[in-house]
Amino acid sequence: MNENFTGYSNGNLNGQGGWRSSGNADFVQAVNSSPLVYPDYTCGSQYVNIVQKGDYSSASGNYPDDPYKLFTGGIISVVTGSTSFYISFIVRVPDAAGTQTTGNARPTIALRAVNGSTLAHFYIANDNNRADLKFGIGKDAEQEAVFAAGSYNFNTTYLIVLRYDVANGNVTSDYDDKMYMWVNPSLVARPSDNSAQAAIDNFYAFKYDGGFTGVIQSLQLFQEANSATASIDAIKIAYAEGFLSAAENATAAWDALSPAGVPIPVKVSATRSVGGIKGHPVNAGIQVEWNGSSEISAKEYEIERSSDGVSFRLAATAAPGNVDSMAYYDWLDISPLPGNNYYRIKKEYKDGETLYSHIVKVRPGNSSTIDVGIYPNPVTDNHISLQAADLRKGEYGIEIYSTSGQQVYKKQFSHAGGAISKSLELPHALQTGIYNIQLTGNGFKLAKQFLIQ
Repeated sequence: MNENFTGYSNGNLNGQGGWRSSGNADFVQAVNSSPLVYPDYTCGSQYVNIVQKGDYSSASGNYPDDPYKLFTGGIISVVTGSTSFYISFIVRVPDAAGTQTTGNARPTIALRAVNGSTLAHFYIANDNNRADLKFGIGKDAEQEAVFAAGSYNFNTTYLIVLRYDVANGNVTSDYDDKMYMWVNPSLVARPSDNSAQAAIDNFYAFKYDGGFTGVIQSLQLFQEANSATASIDAIKIAYAEGFLSAAENATAAWDALSPAGVPIPVKVSATRSVGGIKGHPVNAGIQVEWNGSSEISAKEYEIERSSDGVSFRLAATAAPGNVDSMAYYDWLDISPLPGNNYYRIKKEYKDGETLYSHIVKVRPGNSSTIDVGIYPNPVTDNHISLQAADLRKGEYGIEIYSTSGQQVYKKQFSHAGGAISKSLELPHALQTGIYNIQLTGNGFKLAKQFLIQ
């Protein structure tokens, strides 16, 4: 899910953009002025206000006015094995929030099962003297919330990241699931478990009982009398399941969430993947690197680029290594766009399945470090290209060596200065394996490795 409420009409959220409720959701209103903004987190031009419901007569059961929205494409996740969910959003709480004490507060956001039960609750309360805010989490409606030790300020925009780990949906133990909350975490890498402001690793787990309890299909917003008034924007949800360990599930879910970019609705597979994407400026260019597994039936990689993180266009293609293990790739963008550049990797398989990496944002810099990209890598047709965004004018030499140290290729050339893209035809007699390539000249020396398939 990627919900930033852009394009919604002011007023009642119910009926807009797939949001629904059995009531009219009068207390959740779309707003199109003064959007919420958090650095390096993609937000929209609108948000929603959840106003505390003043007259709430029911104290139990499902709450008919609380709006909910199905996951992207109506995807339903039947939790029958280990699964990790990530939820991120930004929140701002006004002074007149009607916040309750930590013992009385009710949730603001949660995941919703098809039968109406909820889990992965986020709470807003006061610190019991009404001076500051408290943020907390709870596994489900039957568990008392656990609040972060620190207090937070009213009228301040915060980034919230939640993770819910379903250890195994088929077990009956009450102590397997875990939940974490981070407030304003760094988005450079997946936040560590021990850096969470609040964590629950025991007492009452979500359990798949063979019925609808395990069908997690939507996000729900609450507007109960004891739920705080708050503004919410840029809600993102992703999940991964079926990996060998909880850490692998969490990493795959984080990559799919892509909190520093725009999440995309893709299936994350335990046997097929494309991820680990990163980018960094190299002089006037940008180096993009990524990895992928299960290459045997892979058809092609496509490097896609965007100026806004939403509309992507093909920038280059790369042939997969066709190996049955993890393979690593890189590509040098010698002509990046002015300002921010967004990249993602599209991986196509011969059977028609398509996977995407998460998105990285890179801005060209003026690094004094010169790097040269080798494309394609692995090499499959005895042709490679050396690419660099900037190389000084002068005479250069290219030498290629096998891992045993035998020189298998040598070439001299003159360069007029600036960007370079030089194609090389390798000897057809070269065997499959790893080779070292050296580029030297004009006081410059660079050594890299590439693979011949």
